[in-house]
Amino acid sequence: MKKKVAAMAIAAIMAVSVLNGCSSSDMGAGRADDQGVGKTSDEGRETSSSGEKITLNLYWWGNQTRNDVTKKAIDLYMEQNPNIEIKAEFTDWSGYWDKLSAMAAGGNMPDIVQQDYSYINQYQKSGQLADLTPFIEDGTIDTANIPDSIIKSGSIDGKCYAISLGSNAPVMVYDKEIAEKAGVIIPEQATIDQLYDLGEQIYEKTGVKTYYDGGINSMVFVARTKGSHLFDELNTGEISAVLQHFKNVEKFNVSEAAIAPDLLAEKNPDVVETKPIIDQSAWNDFSYSNQYISISDVAGRELGISMYPTSADAKEQPMYLKPSQFFSIAETSQHKKEAAEFINWFTNSVECNEILLGERGVPINTEVAETIKAKVDEKSAKIFDYINRVAEIATPIDAPDPNGKGEIEALSKTVVEDIRYGDITPEDAAKEFVAQAQTILKEAQ
Repeated sequence: MKKKVAAMAIAAIMAVSVLNGCSSSDMGAGRADDQGVGKTSDEGRETSSSGEKITLNLYWWGNQTRNDVTKKAIDLYMEQNPNIEIKAEFTDWSGYWDKLSAMAAGGNMPDIVQQDYSYINQYQKSGQLADLTPFIEDGTIDTANIPDSIIKSGSIDGKCYAISLGSNAPVMVYDKEIAEKAGVIIPEQATIDQLYDLGEQIYEKTGVKTYYDGGINSMVFVARTKGSHLFDELNTGEISAVLQHFKNVEKFNVSEAAIAPDLLAEKNPDVVETKPIIDQSAWNDFSYSNQYISISDVAGRELGISMYPTSADAKEQPMYLKPSQFFSIAETSQHKKEAAEFINWFTNSVECNEILLGERGVPINTEVAETIKAKVDEKSAKIFDYINRVAEIATPIDAPDPNGKGEIEALSKTVVEDIRYGDITPEDAAKEFVAQAQTILKEAQ
């Protein structure tokens, strides 16, 4: 079964993967200069042919690297489409969803929004996202060179509400220099106990501490090692995965080798520029593969990558492949066709992806991926190889997270902080967290 899953993953993603090797972080077809400004790749269709000046608002989360390359791509698009003005705005992950939620509630959601696999259900069910199926069917968004599985990743009930911007996988990043000084070898995928022992050795030899991811991603991983899904457990009130996760948090927290909670509060691991690994406050970090290049660039030194840790008694491999993020169109947009034309260009233009260089993940257009593959640098090649290795062992990704996921994630951060400061035991924390999460899920239905 796992071989079958791996084969399917490789078919759907490696075809696309050419692209991650393509350039730089991770994240399409023909050149606009070959076909005429304002035309799409294969058929030379006019984009925004009305001639009227159209303004599109675009909102995404990311870091400064993503901001720079995205704005450069947008500038090129506006140059090629003079009747289109794109007003772009970005923020970091931690503030993105609160602001987007406020925009949506006020009826002024941007025309094009970056979406995450964890939130797409919530926004679709509340009627905030436009159905992109008509634009796919009429060729406005060209999917000829995009695997069906990629389109399905942004589909709900047979309709497409989001176009994936690249393929991605969870990753543990580590400081190769520190590991070498400590004389340790970081395995391809450590168990949580091995990670703890490695941290003890590294601290003893170098004085550099270990960071353990107390976030909801690790909680999801614990559930997946048990062959379960976190939100299924929360729905039924099952606490086993949550309790194990909180025990793991406490285990690392009480160790002298682990980074202290007050320092974690100062150095926000959710923001690339302040991650503890950047200034070597910690030797490791947990993220997604499409952020590896940004983290390495900000750190200014060579970083290694390995898979998220698993449990020694895991029943199932927890690693998976996921869409790095999506572009969706707001249902309230007055310019859905023009927004769809931009998404088509962003996905299928070689010129655009020569700028992006896979920053959002391995490109999904297989021909674009092949073209950009030749431009791959060493860092991108590392991500390209990593995605291929994950594809060989990955098990299917969980279903999109339910409504209420954002509130549950915020709750988990508060509870984990309480555990780290010794204000609550893992056992009490698990009972309280699961009870509150179950209520949140029921009220969000």
